[in-house]
Amino acid sequence: MEKAMKTGNKRKKEGFALFAVLFAIAAISSLLVIMMFNGMQRIHMARKLSDRIRAKAIAESGCENAYALLSTDFELRNDPSAFDSTAPSSDYNSMSDVDAMPTAFSDETYDIGVVPVGDSAAIVSSTGYWGSAIATAIIGVQNYGGSSEDGTVVDAEAFSYAILCGGEFDFSGCGTIASPEGDARFHSNGGMFLRGTTDALIDLSSSVSIVVNNGVTIGGDVTAPDFGKTKWSKVTVGGTLTTKAVAPVTIPDIDLTPYYNYALKKGEVHNGFTTTTDVNPNGGILWVNGDFHMSAHAVINGSVIATGDINLSGQIDINPTTCAFSVVSRDGDIQVTSSGTINGLMYAKTGGLQHTANGLIVGQIIVNGNIKKAGNSDIMTGYAQSIPTPPGGSPNDVLIGISAWQE
Repeated sequence: MEKAMKTGNKRKKEGFALFAVLFAIAAISSLLVIMMFNGMQRIHMARKLSDRIRAKAIAESGCENAYALLSTDFELRNDPSAFDSTAPSSDYNSMSDVDAMPTAFSDETYDIGVVPVGDSAAIVSSTGYWGSAIATAIIGVQNYGGSSEDGTVVDAEAFSYAILCGGEFDFSGCGTIASPEGDARFHSNGGMFLRGTTDALIDLSSSVSIVVNNGVTIGGDVTAPDFGKTKWSKVTVGGTLTTKAVAPVTIPDIDLTPYYNYALKKGEVHNGFTTTTDVNPNGGILWVNGDFHMSAHAVINGSVIATGDINLSGQIDINPTTCAFSVVSRDGDIQVTSSGTINGLMYAKTGGLQHTANGLIVGQIIVNGNIKKAGNSDIMTGYAQSIPTPPGGSPNDVLIGISAWQE
């Protein structure tokens, strides 16, 4: 009897040990399965991420190849068939030979779409494919004009504004800011103050604030991060009022060296210049080391570029003949009390503009400093894009650049 009980207890212990071993094996097996599943999941996720990165790179490659094509012939932006689905290839690094472009493969392809915008821009969208991953890249391509060797590389965005002020803009008295085209814009990187009886019949934006007094009429949209104590119920706004952050617009740092060299070659470099008569510079550009003063009922048939201040008073008409500039101050300010008509681009590379004239400005105003407008005068009556091309350059010269990149 006692021997049978010992045998039974031994079997129970052996059974429990076997159960413990089986449980341990099952636990270890489950753990291994979980680890294998997690490992496979990580591998899958890593593969998906890798495919996504590859697809993005392929999409970007499509944008770059489309840009290279447009750089060779910008008119291709109007020909969708020039941008068929293709496959990037490691041994294909140039778009100069269009016939050498490889055909699409099953694993890595991109589809390109090009939409022309206006007369000098295009939007390129490229969708890249790698395995099951799909990614898209979009670029804006702009024809800036000129060439990179002649000093005309400028920020195209700046020339989409009728008036661009790098500092503060203060409009007092009465007068108009307008453009017959109705699509002009006015931006100030600093604060903008509109006082008195003002008709601002264009879109307004500021990177700091726009403060408007009673009696002001705004014909377009108004955008700024702050509007001070403006009582909009007493202001006429023809467009949309938007409160949001507005990025500053880069003031172009235009290289004036080609203009100096041209004026020097034509014998039109002067040390200081004061006149009360018409100015007809040989070759169309008058370069002044120092200040330029003109007080008369007279005409400038050409452009004036001064290293110092520009002072215009009386009734002066300016008609550029060789380049887009009307007057340029490199290191000083521009002061206008003239009642004549100024055509072309008024540009202050470092300074600002003071304007109390009641004449006409047809073109653009771009200054790095402040703009102060006072009296009974209009500061802009007609926006005409005036991208400067140095003398000797052809108006048909092209400089194709990427103006925006979105991924």
